[in-house]
Amino acid sequence: MPTNSPTCCSLKNEPQGLNAEHDPSTPMAASQPDSQATGTYVLGTDAAEQQRLSQQHALWLSSAQEAWGRAGLAAGERVLDLGAGPGFVSLELARQVGAGGRVLALELSPSYGEAARRAAAEAGLAQLEVRRHDLCSDPLPQEGFDLVWCRWVAMFLPSLEPLLDQLAATLKPGARVLFHEYVHWSTFGLHPDGDAVRRFGAAALASFRAAGGDPDVNRRLPSLLAARGFRIDALRPLPLLGSPGDAGDAVANWLESFVDVYGQQLIRQGFWTPTAAAAASAEIAAASQDPGAYWMGPTVMELQATR
Repeated sequence: MPTNSPTCCSLKNEPQGLNAEHDPSTPMAASQPDSQATGTYVLGTDAAEQQRLSQQHALWLSSAQEAWGRAGLAAGERVLDLGAGPGFVSLELARQVGAGGRVLALELSPSYGEAARRAAAEAGLAQLEVRRHDLCSDPLPQEGFDLVWCRWVAMFLPSLEPLLDQLAATLKPGARVLFHEYVHWSTFGLHPDGDAVRRFGAAALASFRAAGGDPDVNRRLPSLLAARGFRIDALRPLPLLGSPGDAGDAVANWLESFVDVYGQQLIRQGFWTPTAAAAASAEIAAASQDPGAYWMGPTVMELQATR
């Protein structure tokens, strides 16, 4: 599920209409206000979305930490965090590099940026700086970083070139880039009986694409980085399965929260309906009574490359 933030002005707004294949059970999206006027992301920045991101962070933290370990992140290093959102991962990166290191977190949303600064101050992490930044138009800082971290951000960018063309210049020789982005979003589903949830997934994909994003962006990223002189070190799928009805299952809780929270956004955007939402809720409730039912998440792929 998408996280942090798109950090791109052109994707701050809700979708401007449906330019993907349309499911007849899903309403067409109405035109939305200009992004700079709404000041919100496709996924929103309200309290419910921030709570969902906190839950998501807890679920995916170990995957991030394992990726940093594989990339050899060490104390004293300098890290650039692209699309930091409320700063959950930035705080962990700052703890990882310690007081002798540096983390520069780039984030477009003023509310998310302020939340990240507040959390860093409360945690006493002076090595973490949060800076407002638009990845679609602002130049990346060239500070000789040891690592660039990017998770669920590239999928929202209408054009990858403004970001990728600058990456090498931000890094010292031998530095690493780590992307956790989707490679097969459509594996999202509730099985065996999840037709309404499948329609929710189709509506979510339509909303991402209507906003100019690519939910399967990691199918393209390795080749695009290689063409810019990066050595591709590792490609690693990160699939997730969960058990509906298990209150202690973090994967199921995360996916069900996404259907609930983003479902309300899709209704406001015009991609889904209250009737469809009720049908999905009924399917989730029924699945919780079936010990053989399971959730499958959208498939993330870890991409590690070296300059």
